[in-house]
Amino acid sequence: MPKAGTSSDHIDPALPTAIVSLQVIQALAQSPQGLGVTQLSQHLGIPKARTHRHLSALREHGYLVQDPRTNQYRVGWQLYLLGMECVRRFDLTVLAQPALQRLRDTVGQTVVIASYSEQEVVVIDVLRGTSPLAITLRPGSHFGLNSSAQGKLVLSYGPPALRTAYLSRPLPQETPHTISTLDQLHAELDLVRKRGWADAPEELFTGINAVAAPLLQTGGNLFGTLALVGSIHYLPATPDPVTINALRRAAGEISTMLGYTEVC
Repeated sequence: MPKAGTSSDHIDPALPTAIVSLQVIQALAQSPQGLGVTQLSQHLGIPKARTHRHLSALREHGYLVQDPRTNQYRVGWQLYLLGMECVRRFDLTVLAQPALQRLRDTVGQTVVIASYSEQEVVVIDVLRGTSPLAITLRPGSHFGLNSSAQGKLVLSYGPPALRTAYLSRPLPQETPHTISTLDQLHAELDLVRKRGWADAPEELFTGINAVAAPLLQTGGNLFGTLALVGSIHYLPATPDPVTINALRRAAGEISTMLGYTEVC
């Protein structure tokens, strides 16, 4: 969350009221400690009076709560319950469980489904591996696009505007193995598109590798990624073809659930 006073996420004054309320909720959800009217107004780039109207309406209907000591606002139980209902209706991870379990049982490594934003990939669901040294990740964990196998897929298969924007910034280097130059990254993305999967041996964490395949939806648009994560000992820099084939087969099965039809 940007510090109060920044203006990078200013809201378009022409946006409908409902969308502004959602932006208010999102800002508060990303700030567990809460925000005051002034902080939120500065962060969103809207007048304090307008910010206060949104906060008051959302608090009145139980979506926000206000700390009487600090006057800061936080998300409330009504919003939490709404979020839980949304999660229950987002049943991809439930529908995909058989495919995920078959993949995990075939290769023994931790299986990860992730979505993405403009600057990072975000873990949605995790099925822990069965190998002697199994890597685990928390849902909600997020990683850079140039340093993770999933992120390379986002840059390769995601919206061109996202790729252009990300590659216009300095590339963060997480380990000595992270790709941090544009020439190297462009060559890597060409390889990813050519073979249909990505890896990142020790590029995000030392001693850890990941291989990932895209999850595509109707029209061939990128929904997210399916990845295997494990110790470099069990998931080496040159992965076993059996592992890659199992990963791509599972990703294809889930993509079909999302409405993707491969064009021959």
